[in-house]
Amino acid sequence: MENTLNQSVLDAFTDQVTDDLGSRNQVAGAAIRNGLSHTVPFSLYTLLNRVEGPYGPEMFWQLSREAYDAHVTEHLPALDQTGWQKRGEDLLHDLLGDSYTSVLQEQSAATNLAPGVAAQLLGCSTVAVLGVAGEHAREHSLDPVALALWLRQEKDPLRRALLSVPQAATIGNHDQVPALVPDMPPSSSVAAWATAPAALVAETPTARWQWSLLLLLAVLLGYLFGHDRLGAPTTSLVAPAAAVTSTRLAPSAETRQPGRYDDASGNYIYDTGQPIILRLADGTTQKVGANSTENRLFTFLADPAIQVDSVNRTKGWINFDRVYFEPGATTLTDESFMQLRNVASILKTFPTSVVKLGGYTDSTGNPLKNFQLSEERAKTAMLAMAGMGIDMNRIQAKGYGGKYFITPNTTPEGRALNRRISIRVIKK
Repeated sequence: MENTLNQSVLDAFTDQVTDDLGSRNQVAGAAIRNGLSHTVPFSLYTLLNRVEGPYGPEMFWQLSREAYDAHVTEHLPALDQTGWQKRGEDLLHDLLGDSYTSVLQEQSAATNLAPGVAAQLLGCSTVAVLGVAGEHAREHSLDPVALALWLRQEKDPLRRALLSVPQAATIGNHDQVPALVPDMPPSSSVAAWATAPAALVAETPTARWQWSLLLLLAVLLGYLFGHDRLGAPTTSLVAPAAAVTSTRLAPSAETRQPGRYDDASGNYIYDTGQPIILRLADGTTQKVGANSTENRLFTFLADPAIQVDSVNRTKGWINFDRVYFEPGATTLTDESFMQLRNVASILKTFPTSVVKLGGYTDSTGNPLKNFQLSEERAKTAMLAMAGMGIDMNRIQAKGYGGKYFITPNTTPEGRALNRRISIRVIKK
């Protein structure tokens, strides 16, 4: 038996634990064990995909550390009494977004368990993965990047585990094993530690639930990464030395930028790095930070070696670091116009470029209202830049609500980071 993370998590669910879970849900312990053989690898794979996304290593490291400190693997049957059961379910819900309901139906069908029991096992499995990973990180003194690298090395054993999971009965002649879940390309936030380049992922078609849990995973990956859905903004930029003074981005630019939460305004105040001077083609200059939105955008546009990724549309997103709105409203704060004006000036010196603005909220409140608010905020920023001389045909705007968080929404600081406007170059 392989000593893998998947197996270690399953081992945490001893017979006593599964019998206890079964008793609480009025099902046999054997049914719980069978259900976990589906939900544990599914939760692990979902978390792995998030780790490979922008800001993923830091988020996973923080959550696993909290889970380990809470000794969650010692209290698996009673997670609902500690709040961790709900945290696990909410985390998975956040990661899956609109597909959560269909995933739950798939899991219920695959495990022959009621949807409520399947939901509990999914949440419990997610928490157990965090707890076991947190223990490994603590024992080996792993930082976020090292933990993410170790987790990525678990992908091949995880696939073998997924293939060995007994599938639900299918209708018709579908007796062949579905194709393996495709590799996800590492985002720029983890490109530095990826051991080899991964092929770009293709969109996967929606399939009927009878095809099995593996095909469900492929559908899920297609939903999350194959469509025009926004992940957290990422970029990997190196500016031409002749164009800008000291414009090379700091190594930390690919993870969450340093800064602080301002309790008075409810905003996250970014530290944009050492001041530099951008020299634009029209002869004007801008004094900005080395890690600022302006420098990242200018570098992307100015460097001919950096191309727009037209396949993986989660790549190339850049957070605005000084654009804020009044709480719960679509009104830009006064200080926001300076950065929007800077960005408009940069775009004017690259007249063939086209950009897209993305609006995001935290996950508190009504999801539909959050989506509407994020949409209106993105449009407000778009109209502001249009008023600064950018042709409307060169700007697009779309809201995404609270789906694509870059850090957990469990603290005021995390929620402030997730409330943001981002920009992506879609044509240079």
